Amino acid sequence: MESKIDILVYNFMDIFYGCIIRNSNICEEKIPNHTLVYLIDGELVMDIKDKRIIFKKGDAFLLRRNHLPRVTKRPAKKDGLFKGIFLELRPAFLKSFVAQNRISLAGHIEKNRNLTHEILPKHPFLNGLFLSLEQYFDSNTHPTEKLMINKLNEAVLALLEVRPEFGDMLFDFEDHWKIDLESFMLKYFKSNLSLNEFANYTGRSLTTFKRDFKSVFNETPSRWVMKQRLKEAYDLISLKHAKPSEIYLEVGFNNFSHFSASFKKEFGQSPSSLLDDHG
Repeated sequence: MESKIDILVYNFMDIFYGCIIRNSNICEEKIPNHTLVYLIDGELVMDIKDKRIIFKKGDAFLLRRNHLPRVTKRPAKKDGLFKGIFLELRPAFLKSFVAQNRISLAGHIEKNRNLTHEILPKHPFLNGLFLSLEQYFDSNTHPTEKLMINKLNEAVLALLEVRPEFGDMLFDFEDHWKIDLESFMLKYFKSNLSLNEFANYTGRSLTTFKRDFKSVFNETPSRWVMKQRLKEAYDLISLKHAKPSEIYLEVGFNNFSHFSASFKKEFGQSPSSLLDDHG
């Protein structure tokens, strides 16, 4: 169990998460794996493509992999609490499931990879799964690795029982098609993604991503991302008089000292000095 001031996260094998948040919203911006979610309390708000979806207490849903929505975990107004269970279904496990159950992959091609989620109906198989996972969460008891694998198997079997066509999504292991690199990077350069993740989300290997990036931007990815973030910060400070301490996270930096040093190296003055000049 990891603990912060208002956050408790139960993490087992990086695939089973229980999350309690008190009195504050927590935002994330990436869903790398298919994730089965059950909300025990509070709300989960997903903003993507100018659309907002709000999941509430008691909702169960499947978030599809390789999407970049803005996901906000919002505590309930009544008791100031968010509580949810998250179970990741990773490609390696799903491939193992296919092999062990001798499932033919013929025809299992996801028809619409642009869909971000599937809302799940009430079903005794799913209810039983969530209830058993909630027991581990509430008692702070770690299931064994063997038992956790059994729970993953139970999750997939339950999903296929509820809706057999889920197999087309779960067992589609083809690489995503390449998406337009320039528009993607201009939209997501502030996101906290590694180069491997940028490559994955644009449907490329890391080698191909770097090659394509060079041809589009005539710059290395790391240097280009840094320059774009610093330019964004410069504009916010000089044009909107934003305080550097309030916007460094917004433009993609995790550390204020690193932001300040990088800003001064790029523009020859500190962000605070720029604010004074335009204050």
